[in-house]
Amino acid sequence: MFDRSRIIAVSVLILSFLALSGVAYGWRPFVAQTDTTLSVCINSSGGLRAVPSGETCKSQEELVVLSTGTGAMGPTGPTGDTGPTGPQGPAGSQGPTGPMGPTGPQGATGAEGPQGATGAQGPQGATGAQGDTGPAGPKGDTGAQGPTGANGAAGPAGATGAAGTTGQTGVTVHSTSTVTVSNVNPTLVPGLGTTVTTANSVLFVSTSGGIVNNGSAAGNYVQVEVRVLVDGAVAEYRVYDVEISAATNAFKTNWSFATSVDVGPGSHTVTVDAFRLGASPTTVTAVLAGSETSNLRGTLTVLVLNK
Repeated sequence: MFDRSRIIAVSVLILSFLALSGVAYGWRPFVAQTDTTLSVCINSSGGLRAVPSGETCKSQEELVVLSTGTGAMGPTGPTGDTGPTGPQGPAGSQGPTGPMGPTGPQGATGAEGPQGATGAQGPQGATGAQGDTGPAGPKGDTGAQGPTGANGAAGPAGATGAAGTTGQTGVTVHSTSTVTVSNVNPTLVPGLGTTVTTANSVLFVSTSGGIVNNGSAAGNYVQVEVRVLVDGAVAEYRVYDVEISAATNAFKTNWSFATSVDVGPGSHTVTVDAFRLGASPTTVTAVLAGSETSNLRGTLTVLVLNK
């Protein structure tokens, strides 16, 4: 058997040492703060090791369970009396301050001396007299007019200018009645034809007039071609589409165009004709021009411009 009293004494001594030096040597207790006992295994040589609670010791060791509870704290002894404080030595007396002497009276302000008189300003010197302006010299006489020079010799006669435009003419004619177009066969517009005599000239030709759709319902459509002919040859033409509008009931328009034709000397005939290119329905025709008093009246103007 182990010497229990020796083992316990040694254990207590070791635990006390470890408890006191745990901070300094980094030792950490192996019991929780709530444990009330400490289990230690001690061998026959006096060696010991702490084991967790509930763990058994080896066969050559003996288990010792030590209480880790804290005993009751004894009463605090009475505080001893405080000894009396020794008396402080008296401070030496301060000598009295001597009285301040009285302030002497302020002397009277001396009288201000008189201001010296301002010296007199010297007189300004007189301005010198301006010298006299010299007399203007007399104006010289106007010189006599020189004689008129002799007339220069007459220059050579200029070349004869080109012949003027004598013989230029112009003529305007108006339609005398209406013309109805219903197919592709050209029809002369009554009254729109004239004959002019020219030299080596250019003809300027213009024409205008009214076109009426003869249909009876909105959407009726007719297409008309108007031509200008010089000596039976087509010089210019225009195509006009006239449809009766469902919105405005409009059913007419105007033709108007112009052209120029280079012709030689002689007599030349200018005419205007028209024909229907198409219609919808095919029964729709068109009426062109009118009499002198009609607002559809056609006009043909021919100007002869000599070269």
